[in-house]
Amino acid sequence: MKRVLLIVVGILALLSANVLVACTSQQPDQATQAELTRLREQNKVLKELAGPLPASLDNYFPPKAPAPVWLFEMFALEGAMSGIMGDLQQGDIAGVEANYQAFKGQYEKISGMVPEWQGFFPMEPVENLGKAINSGDPSKIGPAFGPVGEVCGNCHIRNMVKAHQKYHWPSFDTVKLTNPLSNQAVSWKDYMFQLSGTFSGIGNDLRQGQLENARNNFQAFSATFKNLPQGCAACHTTPRAYFVDPSVQALVDQLGRELAAANPDAKKVEELSGAIGNESCMNCHLVHFPAPNTKARWERFSDIFK
Repeated sequence: MKRVLLIVVGILALLSANVLVACTSQQPDQATQAELTRLREQNKVLKELAGPLPASLDNYFPPKAPAPVWLFEMFALEGAMSGIMGDLQQGDIAGVEANYQAFKGQYEKISGMVPEWQGFFPMEPVENLGKAINSGDPSKIGPAFGPVGEVCGNCHIRNMVKAHQKYHWPSFDTVKLTNPLSNQAVSWKDYMFQLSGTFSGIGNDLRQGQLENARNNFQAFSATFKNLPQGCAACHTTPRAYFVDPSVQALVDQLGRELAAANPDAKKVEELSGAIGNESCMNCHLVHFPAPNTKARWERFSDIFK
């Protein structure tokens, strides 16, 4: 009997050990699974932040739409919301209620326009604002605005700038200029390569003691720089007041006069080149680079954003 009991105890001990080992071996798997879940959620948010806008939004902007329909719908939503605030400050509760109904209706309309964005339009904060308004107590209405504003900000912080970059900024790929050196139509990118190469060549040749080459590079640079407003006119309908304006052209002319001297002052040439680079090149790039750079990232890494 004792022998049987010992065998049973031994079997139970073995089974317990196996169960313990199994549980222990599963613990790292569970931890790994939790980490994978966290990373997937994080990756989803990062894709949303860095990735392109939903393709369905294109339906509400040219060329698919005759006008920026989505923007107009946003204006209508904002107008009703601002109306609530304005009437509240004036103590016009009837006006507050009317604007709230307009806001709620517009909110519900917009929430269904872009299927991918339905999660950005929770109804609870809007309903709570309505309850506060129905109470007729101004002290409750103001605080109820906070969560509604957070709803707006939650979408805007993710998408507003991207919408500006995609729909407001035209593509430089459509811009063509006549190269004054070859009298041929070239792309904006090729024109910039030409301009940059001759501008950099001035200082490079001067450092190498090749004054005549530096002068030739300046002549090429000066001609292409003077023609830059032709490219600006592809998007802008008024004369430019910066980047290529008379004040910057004066710096270019001053650089030309310095290089025309029998013995150009290398330090002065460097200072003038730096001033042109800062006032024209860099300042223009600060304004115009972000949008095309963002679009290029969306295109290059499109497989990641799927």
